[in-house]
Amino acid sequence: MHTTASRHGHDVLNLIADASAPFTLETLHTYVEQHWGTDVRFHTCKLNDLSLDALLTFLLSRNKITLNGDHLHTNRDNICQH
Repeated sequence: MHTTASRHGHDVLNLIADASAPFTLETLHTYVEQHWGTDVRFHTCKLNDLSLDALLTFLLSRNKITLNGDHLHTNRDNICQH
């Protein structure tokens, strides 16, 4: 039985925050596919079984990440610390 990996949304937030150069949506998708696989799913404190696009939509709607032009940035003030 094959189980799809699930990573916490904080993994993506930390990845964006710690990147030496800002990610774009395209480069983030490429990174996630290369490092975590094409079928990785994400979960948050409130949601489960999210695609990367669904996670990003959620994070943008909660102002946990922002898009400045094409570049993604983490809004550290809006990230829960657990």
